[in-house]
Amino acid sequence: MSKDTFDEILSLEERFYDDGYQDGLADGIKAGRIEGRTMGLEKGFEKYVRSARLYGKALVWANRMPVFSKDAKSSGQTPSESNPASATDDGGSVSRKPLPSLPNNQRLAKHIKVLHALAESGSLSTENTEEAVADFDDRLKRAQAKVKIIERMVGEVNEGGDSGVGKPVQSSGGNIEDANIRNGTL
Repeated sequence: MSKDTFDEILSLEERFYDDGYQDGLADGIKAGRIEGRTMGLEKGFEKYVRSARLYGKALVWANRMPVFSKDAKSSGQTPSESNPASATDDGGSVSRKPLPSLPNNQRLAKHIKVLHALAESGSLSTENTEEAVADFDDRLKRAQAKVKIIERMVGEVNEGGDSGVGKPVQSSGGNIEDANIRNGTL
């Protein structure tokens, strides 16, 4: 018997281990790319949804400002184009429900303009580079900060992050410790 026969048998386990390792590595790389791409698409979509909500808020606030409403009327738009509060009922006629006006405050108008510029999707980069992602994240954070400032200026509180609907601020006039007792929760 030759020694080569035993060497093949003794190295069989190592060869199977190496083959399994290489197959697992190749499968892992493929699965990792698929999972990474899926996760990247999901996170990117979530960021764009947040940005679009902020942009929508900027448009609503701009339409509630007397300064911007005058600009829309002087630009030749019809009232239904300049007022998103128009709605059609089942009869096909347009019923208008005007939004409450915001105070004519130049600081507020400036904040709304900046929010509009920060959240506008046309100027946001969709490239997958470090610089583009960092710029997008920075603009999103700045836009969220502007929303908080504007909400406080107009007297709206946004419960539950940037996805909730703002509600008017109401002071309860009591201590914070009394809040749970008034709401019925202990």
